[in-house]
Amino acid sequence: MKVLDRELIIKEGSLEEAFNLKDAIFEALQGKANVKFTDDDFANIFNSELSGENIGAIADMLMSVISNHKVRESLFTLCNKCFIGEGSEKTVITKDFFEPVENRGYFYPVMLEVSKANIFPFFRGLNLKSLVQDKLKEKPRKSK
Repeated sequence: MKVLDRELIIKEGSLEEAFNLKDAIFEALQGKANVKFTDDDFANIFNSELSGENIGAIADMLMSVISNHKVRESLFTLCNKCFIGEGSEKTVITKDFFEPVENRGYFYPVMLEVSKANIFPFFRGLNLKSLVQDKLKEKPRKSK
C-alpha cells in the first residue's frame, strides 16, 4: 500500500502488543454480534456479498471497533514500528503523522493494514473456509 506516494512498511508487534489489539477488538465487539447469517451469506462471505439485513449490524460492529479508545491506542502502539519510505525519506507512523488534515485520509487504510498484520496470524491455523463449507453441508436437524 502506498502512503504519500511511498510504500507502507508494516512490522508486526510483539505477541503482547498483538494480544492487546485482539482483546481490545473483541471487547469492542462484545454484545454487537447480532448478525444472523443465512446459508447464502455463508456461501458469499468470501466474495463480500452479504444480505442487506446484516449491513446495519455489520456497520454497527465496525463503528464499535473503529471508535474504541483501547483499539486506537493499541493500534498507535503497533504503528510505532511501521513506516513509509526508506533511508532519509523514512517516516515512522505515529499519532503526529495523522495530525495534518491532508494525512487523515490515510488513517483507516493504514490502521486496517496494521490490524491485519497483527491479528490474522492468530487465525492462520484455522481453516475458516472449510468451517463455512461444512456449515453449508449440514442438514437441518429434526426436532423431537
